Amino acid sequence: MTDTYTPEQAFARDLLITAVNGGINRWARVHGYLIDGPAEQVRAEGIDTMDRSVWSITLADLTAAIDKLITDPAQCADPGSGIDTELIGSVSEILADARERRIESLSAIRIIPARHTDPIGQIVADVVFQVAVADEVIY
Repeated sequence: MTDTYTPEQAFARDLLITAVNGGINRWARVHGYLIDGPAEQVRAEGIDTMDRSVWSITLADLTAAIDKLITDPAQCADPGSGIDTELIGSVSEILADARERRIESLSAIRIIPARHTDPIGQIVADVVFQVAVADEVIY
């Protein structure tokens, strides 16, 4: 890969790769993606298997979702969904730490909540993708 990404773009790209490789499979199907190229061309497209809506996500969308999760995690959960708000708070803290340390890869995250069995990278990818697609965590 010859393209240069900012640390935030590299992190969002790694998150996208994790998501399309299984991190969002419980609620979405990916129909196509582009991960090699300039940052403004990196994207994924698919369908929400729960409500059948079609989505398309760019690195800018993922960065905006990360910003929202960091600045206002309480606004990232559908109140009637039963979503674990502590999980969203934990993801918010992880994302803030990653941004502060300029982490470019989910594999650099070493926090593993004892109550979750999924790798933390997949949990983070799933939460960020849901906020990017639906503006909140709903599944």
